Amino acid sequence: MEKLGEIGEHEAIRRLTAQLGSHPLLRKGAGDDCAVTEVPCTGADQVFTTDPVIERVHFQPLDKPERIGNKAAGRVLSDIAAMGAEPQWLLVNVVAPAEQDLQTLEKIYVGMNALCDRFGATLIGGDLARGPCLELHVFGTGTLPSGTALLRSGAKPGDAICVTGPLGRSIEGKHLDFRPRVEEGAFLRETGLVTAMMDISDGLATDLRHILKQSGVGALLDAEQIPKNGTLNQALYDGEDFELLFTAASENVEALRCQWSERFGTALSVIGAITAEVEDLKLRQEENIQLLEDKAYEHFSNATQGGCYE
Repeated sequence: MEKLGEIGEHEAIRRLTAQLGSHPLLRKGAGDDCAVTEVPCTGADQVFTTDPVIERVHFQPLDKPERIGNKAAGRVLSDIAAMGAEPQWLLVNVVAPAEQDLQTLEKIYVGMNALCDRFGATLIGGDLARGPCLELHVFGTGTLPSGTALLRSGAKPGDAICVTGPLGRSIEGKHLDFRPRVEEGAFLRETGLVTAMMDISDGLATDLRHILKQSGVGALLDAEQIPKNGTLNQALYDGEDFELLFTAASENVEALRCQWSERFGTALSVIGAITAEVEDLKLRQEENIQLLEDKAYEHFSNATQGGCYE
């Protein structure tokens, strides 16, 4: 019998997603931030996503419960934002040991509800089961106009690569306190100028590779243009920034930056360009151009950073 630790997360996901079903109303299944389905006779599509938050993996036992709740709901809302959708419903399955105190769980729910209230989502149910440590498995839905979901598969050679905020050092607190870019995601969809988008959960260098693979393209990043909290390496690989990473045709970038500045009062960072070299990810530092190392984390391995089932 093959073990997950032997074949690794990504190979396991490849095999498991091969077992997923199909349906005439399914617009996009596995491989993006959310699955997308048509809602007949409404002119709308619905998006679906789920994400776990596990003690000692995504948070520590002494972290403030409200911050844990913010992260649990925020990861799902960030996936919904990455499609350009408006959040709707959240469900949470709680796994906890018998000695788990109820007051901590109640405060976690306070944190989840506060973030849901901010973005128009509603926590509507879930389940409770016994397990060896505290786990929060959150499922969420969102909605958007039919056929408008921003996928990872639309990037084209020559497109600019953009990011909505600084990256790196999320372990110092941002990974618990971040604000999912829900308003920004819907705005970017409404402009009609974005060709591909996702959120940054596993690090810029890792997540950009998902766009490259889905779109059949490559990329050249400009080290000087990447907004950083700390070092370049931290910006590339730390993960859990939950900013939006997207592409747009180069001729539309200035218009998009102006609209962005007017709406949000911040600068939109253009950090590189899409190339025709399929799945090649390169970095320019001054006069030097190098291939970036693939440091993608795999659950069930000895790697050092988080991962996602998408």
